Amino acid sequence: MRLPRSSHPMLWPIFWPALLQPHPSSLGGLIESFSLSNSVYATGPCWAIWLAQVATDSRCRMKPLWLLIIPVLALAGCGPSEKSLTLFEDATESSGLAAYEGMTHGVAWGDYDGDGRPDLYVTNHLKPAMLFRNLGAGRFENVTALVLGENNTGGDKHGAAWADFNNDGKLDLVQLTGAIKGVGVEPKRLYLNEGGKLVERAVQLGVDNPPGRTRMPLWLDIDLDGKLDLFQGAEARFDTLTPPFLFTQHAGRFVDMTASLPLESRSAPFCIVTALNDDRFPEVVCRLMGKGRPNQIFDTRSQPAHTLDLLPKTAFDDIAAGDFDNDGKMDLFLARKNPGGRIALAQNGEKTVTAQLELKPQDAGKPTGFRFKSKGVVGFTIAGQHEGELAPSDIRFGNRSAIPGALVFELGPDSAPGMPQAPANARQAVLIGNPESGVWQIEMVLRPEAFAGKKAARNLAVRIHSTMPVEGVESLDGAATDETAPQRLFMNRDGKLVDESEKRGVNMRPVAAANTVAGDFDNDMDLDIFVLGSGDAGKTENLFLLNDGKGNFNVVRQAGGASGSLFGVGDSVTSADVDGDGCLDLLTASGASMGRNLGLPSDNGRYQLFRNLCNNGNHWLMIDLVGTKSNRDGIGARVTVTAGGITQTRIQDGGVHERGQNHSRLHFGLGNNLRAERVFVQWPSGSTQEISNSDANKLILIKETP
Repeated sequence: MRLPRSSHPMLWPIFWPALLQPHPSSLGGLIESFSLSNSVYATGPCWAIWLAQVATDSRCRMKPLWLLIIPVLALAGCGPSEKSLTLFEDATESSGLAAYEGMTHGVAWGDYDGDGRPDLYVTNHLKPAMLFRNLGAGRFENVTALVLGENNTGGDKHGAAWADFNNDGKLDLVQLTGAIKGVGVEPKRLYLNEGGKLVERAVQLGVDNPPGRTRMPLWLDIDLDGKLDLFQGAEARFDTLTPPFLFTQHAGRFVDMTASLPLESRSAPFCIVTALNDDRFPEVVCRLMGKGRPNQIFDTRSQPAHTLDLLPKTAFDDIAAGDFDNDGKMDLFLARKNPGGRIALAQNGEKTVTAQLELKPQDAGKPTGFRFKSKGVVGFTIAGQHEGELAPSDIRFGNRSAIPGALVFELGPDSAPGMPQAPANARQAVLIGNPESGVWQIEMVLRPEAFAGKKAARNLAVRIHSTMPVEGVESLDGAATDETAPQRLFMNRDGKLVDESEKRGVNMRPVAAANTVAGDFDNDMDLDIFVLGSGDAGKTENLFLLNDGKGNFNVVRQAGGASGSLFGVGDSVTSADVDGDGCLDLLTASGASMGRNLGLPSDNGRYQLFRNLCNNGNHWLMIDLVGTKSNRDGIGARVTVTAGGITQTRIQDGGVHERGQNHSRLHFGLGNNLRAERVFVQWPSGSTQEISNSDANKLILIKETP
């Protein structure tokens, strides 16, 4: 498989001079279909519409020049309309979040100090976690030492989430961890907010769950008793032990109530809370892993919750629930990617390539590798997944089988002619050479004894950086696979989920989707979708899908200004209004470091903050909920806002999705409306509340009537 280059619409400018000069009489038709400012590439579903107008004469005969151009256009593809709209700018440098580089595992937004601004907790996986206080105006201060103090911020940390689980008016924080090598123990952490400090109390409260190989937490009130319960998403251990998933609150402590959520798999890394029908009992949508079904939806109106057969056997990497067509019913967008093959490739810029090789025992003896072209001096960084797995003596280059002095080295153009042979007694070998001038080839060979009788895969990562452009990157023998996958949009039709993905336009541009978030990013009264793009070996361009107001989506060029850097491997995207201007901002993390991503591919991951420019003049309304009979966070509440004849619906879900927690404050765009005529809240307790004529551009607090 050859690594894909830039998306095909970028080819159009090459042909514009040829298109315009031969037949000036067709210029009007061409301009009608193509903006000369390069803002829109095509307005119809296919270039065939305008081709019929400009490629033929008045007698419908093909113009000679077009006989040459049409084959090239066919190769370019029949692409979607891409809108030119700049919504975001990269504000990372000025935010105080730019210094970190390395592995990540999601983030959690929450106002821990009660000043009305969302603060940021980042887990950083195997590196120390950090807490950033929001200073306002999009600036953050690292307060980890001040607030977390002597707490352990290291370990194998995965997802985290804020919630006021004890209903004292202050947000607490749960931090999940793994289980050492899938068979060990590591206590989970529950930090209570006490006097401005976060104090770890998981053991006392009964949620330390040491054997749990946990991934992403979810706060929910599954029994609607007004107290939040805790779901600890987890993958199956490598032994027969199955630790608990669900803990409910009783008498000030948490107790194991996994039986209330009868999962059909030992692996359920994350779930979300939403509402797929009109009652007050929330639905829980879970991703499952293993040989059985890839998803499970629970209706919590009964205990134990019963399974709803609403989704087909569709795997996904993340999920965003929202009312995308403003019909009052929650729909589901499933972000998806295909797994890489034996080798995953990522071009991290014009001169840089990252390759990740994953070999299983059945691949023993089969050379797996890739090749590329470059005329420059090439720097190689080669690493096993764990320290000590690879040594310079395992590497050979050129037909003389030379050995580098370290795992990081440089080779000049054509300085390793031919391909070396793996030593006869070597358990593993990395072979580098120039099979022809200007071409580099890298292979990895593992003999059966390299696996030491174990079933676990062996991983190798290679990063290439050249002084000249790198081109023609491709795997050998089809070892790489296409990681892009169709995204899925299931629309809620009277409680049934109907796949309308193609009809709604969410697959106009293929993407390997690592994570996603929905929100009204342009405040025009409908939910848009942002997708974090990434393959297994490295980031790809992000995707922004703009809602047309009817639940149909258009691709926005360069993700509206948030296309993102290509450093690291895509991990998570979350939303929060960080500067209080009423427009949702985005934070991406690119240090994904689970499974084959761990090590070299993610070692240059980072956080990027994209500030919403908020420049279209649209109005907004934001809502904080405070439950009294219901849980204080209002998780599970349904809120509708009516303005200008349009009613929008949100579910207070706590902001949790895979590897991330959006700020849980509810956000509504109001378009050009100066007020919301009606705000209606259906609380988890069953009580309802209505507010009339709320002025736009304000944050309002709604406290449940006791």
